[in-house]
Amino acid sequence: MRSFLPKKYEEQLYAVGAYAHKLGLKAWVAGGAVRDFYLGKDTLDIDLSFNGNQESVAGFCIKQWGGGKRKFSRFCTFRVNMANGLKFDMVRARKEKYPYPGALPEIEPTQDIKDDLFRRDFTVNAWCFSIHPATFGKSYDPFGSKKDIDAGLIRVLHNKSFLDDPTRLYRAVRFAGRFGWKLAPKTEKLLMEAVREEYPLLLSRERFSHEFLKVLKEEKIREIFQLMEKYDLLKFAWPGLHWHDALLRTKDVAERTGILVCMLGTSGEDFLRSLRLPKEFGQEIHGAWRIVQEQMTPMSSISPLQTEIIKAVCPNLSPTALEPCFIRGRELKEMGFVGRKISLAHERVRKAQWEGKVTNHEEAVTFLKQ
Repeated sequence: MRSFLPKKYEEQLYAVGAYAHKLGLKAWVAGGAVRDFYLGKDTLDIDLSFNGNQESVAGFCIKQWGGGKRKFSRFCTFRVNMANGLKFDMVRARKEKYPYPGALPEIEPTQDIKDDLFRRDFTVNAWCFSIHPATFGKSYDPFGSKKDIDAGLIRVLHNKSFLDDPTRLYRAVRFAGRFGWKLAPKTEKLLMEAVREEYPLLLSRERFSHEFLKVLKEEKIREIFQLMEKYDLLKFAWPGLHWHDALLRTKDVAERTGILVCMLGTSGEDFLRSLRLPKEFGQEIHGAWRIVQEQMTPMSSISPLQTEIIKAVCPNLSPTALEPCFIRGRELKEMGFVGRKISLAHERVRKAQWEGKVTNHEEAVTFLKQ
């Protein structure tokens, strides 16, 4: 394991393991970080598992390297964001059981790291190595993680995996697209059965949205969308949702969300509402959607996010299409427009500015006088 554990993390991880040992705890690096280290990919997000209460270890990390921590009581987890950018998700090793399909799991502490690995989504993420001083770097791979990584296969750990947690359907295609891997034959069969049985509908919309937004953060988003289309997973996100090349114009998740919202046309507003986004985030995207729907230049300045969304969706706009309307209401009154005619005149000039028929104030005035 030492051969592919990045040296820049060895000292820090050894210190964490040594402190845990002083408390009578065993500690492991587990999950996706082990996978990424083996693949030679760097990561700042490292999952640490302990066979007992890890709260004091979280405090030790903050004292040693600065930063802050957050506690998630439901899952006995601490997230430690250190000043150097490294993030530890520190969990107490646990078993999980699902009271009903699609529910959040009920947890039970365990002393056996194998139990903790078995609760994970796929074999490629069910690998760990010790950071205990006496066994530092020793690998434990009870489910054949290394073999599946070498073969480029996504494999669930048991047959009820997708039923227990349907978000794993999207994680499966996300990892497959990210790494260029394939689903193991039995896992693919289970995934297609889960789609036929509509397992994603068992999820709350909040949980579904959280997982779907992770897709929009991925670098190889086209490949992931192709897999979602192949396995008919997009229909659970929203009817009519499909791939658009405009998504390649940006890597920003907010912009990509806005692009999908705008591309859905009139149903985009309902799709946006279904994502349960933070209020300000949602309002900004909604503003861009309205402009695209109206096909008229905005009345006032728009945000950089809105600008990028609209340019991605409407790449052939004139250079002045997104500038605030060249003529204000007071000026229209001075030109003799009254009542409803003011709003109609505004709509005419905004439409003309959007289409590039007027490109400055003087042209707008002349246009209205015609």
